[in-house]
Amino acid sequence: MDPDATRAAWTASLKASPVLCHLADAALGRLIDDGRLRRFAAGAELIRIDTLTSAVFLIVDGACDVERADGTFRLAAPALAGEIAALTGTPRTATVRAVGEVQALVIERDRFLDAIRTSPAAGQALTELVADRLCAPDSIRQVGRFPVEGIIGKGASGRVLRARHPLLDIPLALKMLSHALALLPGGPETFIREASLLVHLDHPGIVRVLDAFEAHRTFFIVMPWIEGATIRERLDRDAAFTPDDIRRLAAEALDALVALHAAGLVHRDIKPSNLFLRSSGSLLLIDFGIACESEERSGQRESGQRQFIGSPFYSSPEQILGRPVDGRSDVYSLGCTLYELVFGRPPFQGDQIQQVVEGHLHGTPAFDAAARVSMGEPFLRWLQRCLSRTRGQRPDATSALTGLRRLSVS
Repeated sequence: MDPDATRAAWTASLKASPVLCHLADAALGRLIDDGRLRRFAAGAELIRIDTLTSAVFLIVDGACDVERADGTFRLAAPALAGEIAALTGTPRTATVRAVGEVQALVIERDRFLDAIRTSPAAGQALTELVADRLCAPDSIRQVGRFPVEGIIGKGASGRVLRARHPLLDIPLALKMLSHALALLPGGPETFIREASLLVHLDHPGIVRVLDAFEAHRTFFIVMPWIEGATIRERLDRDAAFTPDDIRRLAAEALDALVALHAAGLVHRDIKPSNLFLRSSGSLLLIDFGIACESEERSGQRESGQRQFIGSPFYSSPEQILGRPVDGRSDVYSLGCTLYELVFGRPPFQGDQIQQVVEGHLHGTPAFDAAARVSMGEPFLRWLQRCLSRTRGQRPDATSALTGLRRLSVS
């Protein structure tokens, strides 16, 4: 086989990985170039079950037997072995043994992690893989000191696992930060700083943070288990919201945002799936996986572009543009959510995400459309101000809450 064909076959084998398939060919090529070629004699172990190693093996010549508890199967070159355990930092689940002489390209885990940092999609795929592995029937089903029982929530910023306190035997929720965020430059420092701020927040409308820890190349936040459902889940079940419901939910969300913003934090992902309704009906802000310090607290005033992180249907124009954000961005996102409760759809839609983005940047929400819930002109004018494209014309959470309360007494 000529060198170009060999390299193409190796690249194709890397692309078979559920994580590496998201990488560009150039990034895969660098992984190959960074690897070191090793020969293994017949019967030699490339990987041993229940061990922790930092390398991934791309078998480029020969074949290996993969010996698992549930049986043995054969891998013929070119094939990738051991990438899941290396990337997740978990013990190997199989022994990989050479059948005859084998050549393998040995790639260190740090090189893989560097490659994953180039692709948010690869980071997200790694998070899904880790969560699935942690909750699989044949896994240890434990993260840190907490036994885990299953995945209960999925989102762009990570996964939520149902867990149990090892001593008190009470249910807990573990929020797992997406590797796409955890592997960003400065990501660990940002997470620790923001988790330390969140743990001191004590407000009935903000989910409590009980603990935080690092595991499996990412971070976990420990939260109480709360019975109820998100507004998204309620909407998907065609639940009816009355005008009083909408006004109350708006007031409770804004009251929580006032406390959050006073602590110097911006949520950055206010949307129906992150507004949780307890069994009692009261509202709770959840999922602080991409929360950040406001520009006032952090002192950031730069106008340069940042990576956009958020949910396009509910993101403010400044967030979409990757600019520094303050609490008024959360007010805009809440406005998008309230608009959906009133009109049955987000303020901007389209077959392509770019159409939604263009709506936020250049469009105006339609307030003359047929409403699902009749809220009255004063409320709609208030909501229109919350959805102002220009941040300077948009109220902060305190002003928005004051304006909403005035509507209730007028």
